[in-house]
Amino acid sequence: MTKIILSVLCLAVVQTSIRGSQKHTRMLLEEYSLEDIVNKLNNLTSRVEKCEAVIKHGPVAFKAHLTKSVSPGANERIFFDDVRLNLGGAYHAHLGGFVTPYNGTYLFSVSVCSTSGHYIVLDLMRNSDVIGRILAGDTQYDDCSSETTVAELRAGDDVFVQHHLNTGDYIHYQQHTVNSFTGTLLQTM
Repeated sequence: MTKIILSVLCLAVVQTSIRGSQKHTRMLLEEYSLEDIVNKLNNLTSRVEKCEAVIKHGPVAFKAHLTKSVSPGANERIFFDDVRLNLGGAYHAHLGGFVTPYNGTYLFSVSVCSTSGHYIVLDLMRNSDVIGRILAGDTQYDDCSSETTVAELRAGDDVFVQHHLNTGDYIHYQQHTVNSFTGTLLQTM
């Protein structure tokens, strides 16, 4: 008996839903032209495809350390050679940089140290554009500094760290200091 009552209730809900759907369809057609509805449908389809792309790509993040002291030349690229994390495989230690796999918003951070009596200025680069700058050093003390930035990038952009012109002369490595380059994809566009 309970099954019969549930079946009748379900049938009533379905019939009401169909009647409501027909009423809603008539209201929709009265309010919008067919062209407007097609445009809205195309817009929604595009939005769903973008969401699917975000879901499909998986995480993109990297962290690499510098394993030695360096006295770089003018505009020399800094190779952070000890890769600790490389989700998505977009950081290339042999190139000293990160190649963006997707259009999107990315977060990057660079930490660098110099020893007393020395200093160093580094640029965080996107292709040939500076997107961040780091100054570390002091006349009397060992000094570390960092730069964190957010950038909107296109797939294929090359992001790397280089010596700023010929400003400063020494990146200091010790076991208790970490010179690092990190990045992650925050969202795709």
